[in-house]
Amino acid sequence: MLKVLKILVLESSDNSISQIIEILRNNDFSVDICSNNSEFLECIYNNLYDLYLININEKSLPRFQLIQLLNEYHDMTMKMVIASIPNIIKPSFLSGCDECIIKNIDEKEILLRIKALIRRQFKIYSDSIHIRKNIEYEIFHKKILIDKTEVHLGEKPLLILDYLLKFRGLFVSSENLENGVYPANSNNKNGVIRFHIHKLRQILGNDIIVSNRVNGYKINI
Repeated sequence: MLKVLKILVLESSDNSISQIIEILRNNDFSVDICSNNSEFLECIYNNLYDLYLININEKSLPRFQLIQLLNEYHDMTMKMVIASIPNIIKPSFLSGCDECIIKNIDEKEILLRIKALIRRQFKIYSDSIHIRKNIEYEIFHKKILIDKTEVHLGEKPLLILDYLLKFRGLFVSSENLENGVYPANSNNKNGVIRFHIHKLRQILGNDIIVSNRVNGYKINI
């Protein structure tokens, strides 16, 4: 797996999930680490992530409120809680996490659960989405293959495709699309999105991504 899936880890002061972090890095995930809620919010202000991994123990219960805050602000990034004890599992789900596991989980299971979360966003059970008969998008490597050969488009067109595929068949507003492919600290304009959409249409075909002045963009496959 290429280092394209980015995970933000909210660790505890005792570094209790350092082994899990090592597992992620050994399997070529890109991992950023923070130790408190303020650092976490600063990271997501400046960067985009595919998954939040939040370590919660008896001393860090306020992190439930952090998960609730993320959901209130419609942060669509998947949120996985690493619980120190079984009693944390139920309140984690009640606070709005997408998955919760006990921290002594084995390596294979945590990787399977992370991949399952990513697939859930795309509503698929495989590692790729067929856009046309000869064109597919690999969700873990974030790349387009045409006749099994990779086509290089650049980071932003791929992030736009990635976002639209998560909501395929539905219109995504220009504002939501911008928020999905640029961090909060960015001041990009809609014209930049239109430029990248044009590049995607050149590769995928003009009929794949439709646009509407009122509703935004939609990918039809």
